[in-house]
Amino acid sequence: MVLARRLPATDQTERERLAKSYLAGVEAHATARTTGVGPVPTTLGTERAELLAFVSRAMGRLLTEDEIAALLRITTSAARAVGRTMLAVYDDLPVLALKAAFAGARRDGRGTHGDVEDGYRVRFSTLEKMELAQTELDRQGFLWEVMESSGSRHVLLIDPAFPIAEAMPGSKP
Repeated sequence: MVLARRLPATDQTERERLAKSYLAGVEAHATARTTGVGPVPTTLGTERAELLAFVSRAMGRLLTEDEIAALLRITTSAARAVGRTMLAVYDDLPVLALKAAFAGARRDGRGTHGDVEDGYRVRFSTLEKMELAQTELDRQGFLWEVMESSGSRHVLLIDPAFPIAEAMPGSKP
């Protein structure tokens, strides 16, 4: 499968799920584009963002940059731009973005740094996920401070007013 070559780190089951969601997204996008109401995208970037918004909804999570790049056969930097456009245009996707950002993240106690007092320390598995969390925290008006970001350690200190239990179900308050 071509997708397997483009996403070698993803297991076979997840690649099959992604391929099926992509096909479902293409069909939903075509239907909405043909029979929907309201304006249609006028640039290639917004067209791609609309298509991948359907795919993200079908997956129940935001697509990663690597997945976007593999599905559309574009560079990672172009995939990053498509992802940013998706989040800026579609109001329902930030919920999926938070889910994606905090997937695999771990609570790492509490702390104070800069403008954040007694905030949640959260360790993210990748820089991409930490940056996605920063974007969503900014968008929702919550403070954050980078505590550490080097190698494989990416730790944010997050505003104590942030509903951490919603972003990280099962985490202790």
